[in-house]
Amino acid sequence: MDHITRSQPVRRKRPFRWRWVLLLLVLGYAATGIYMVQPDERAVVQRCGKVLPGLQTPGLHFGFPYGIDRVTRLKMSETRRVTVPKGSGVVEPQQAECLTGDRNLIRVSAVVEYRIADTSAYLFRTADVSALVAHAAEASLHWTVGSMAADDVPALKRVEIPGRVKRLTQAALDRYGMGVEVTGVWLDAVAPPRDIVAAFDDVFAAQADRQRKIDEAKDYAARLALQSKSEAEQTRVKAEAFKAEAVATARGDADRFLAVAAKLSGDRNLAARRLILETLEEVLPRVKKVFIDSNADQPLDLEILEAEP
Repeated sequence: MDHITRSQPVRRKRPFRWRWVLLLLVLGYAATGIYMVQPDERAVVQRCGKVLPGLQTPGLHFGFPYGIDRVTRLKMSETRRVTVPKGSGVVEPQQAECLTGDRNLIRVSAVVEYRIADTSAYLFRTADVSALVAHAAEASLHWTVGSMAADDVPALKRVEIPGRVKRLTQAALDRYGMGVEVTGVWLDAVAPPRDIVAAFDDVFAAQADRQRKIDEAKDYAARLALQSKSEAEQTRVKAEAFKAEAVATARGDADRFLAVAAKLSGDRNLAARRLILETLEEVLPRVKKVFIDSNADQPLDLEILEAEP
C-alpha cells in the first residue's frame, strides 16, 4: 500500500520583541523618579548635583530618574543626641576629667541634643555632623568648667553650666555654618577623681548642711516677719478704734457743751451756777463728806476724822 504523504505546515519563529523589553526598561528607569516622602520627613532634591530650592513636603512626588535626581530624606523634627566628651557610647573617667579654675580636676560629662535647622548646610558642610557637635560641646564644657572653682561646679550644674555650654556650643556651630540648632544640654555626671572622692563628699555634705541652715534661717525670718506684720496690723487696728472712740467722745462732749452754752448764753450767772454744780457732781463723789446736824449740842472733833483710815 502506498503511503500518502501529507505536507506538514511549517512553523515560523516569531521575531523577539526587543522593543517591548526596551520599553519596559525605559518605564522601569523612569519609575525611579517616583518617590514617597513620609509625614515626619522632608526631602532635598539634587538635580545633576545642584540642590533644588525648597523642600519636598510629605506625599508622592515625581521627578527625573536615578542619576539625574538624587533625593535625600531628612526627619526635621527628630532630636539627635550626642554624649560628650567622647561623643557616643560610655564616657571613660579619664576622658571626662576637666581642669577647674582653681586647678582641681573634676569629672564632668554631658548630653547634647540638637535638630536640623538648615538642610543644605546640614547635608553639605561636613560629612559627620554629630562628631563636630560633640567636639564643639566638649570645648564649651571645658571652657565653662575652667572658669569656675571646683566647689562651685556641683552647685551650678543644674542650670548655669548647661545654659553656658548651650550658648557657647550654638555660637561655635553658627560660626561653622553647620545648620543645626542645639535644643538642650544636660550634665550626665559630675564627680571628683576617684582618689579624692571621700574628701569631696565631705565638702559637699558641709555645703549641703550650710545651705540647709541658711534655708531654715530664711524660713524662720519669714515666719517672724509675718508674725510681726500681723501684730503690727492688730496694734494699728486697735489704735484706730481707740482714736475713733476718743474723737467721738470729744465731739459728743463738745456738742453737749455747745448746746448748754447756747441755752444759757442769755444768763451768765445761771450758766456759772450750772457749771459749778456739774463740777461738784463730778468731784464730790471722790471726796470724804461730813454731815453736821444743826441741832447738835456737842462740837465736832475734826481730829477724829483725820485719824480715820
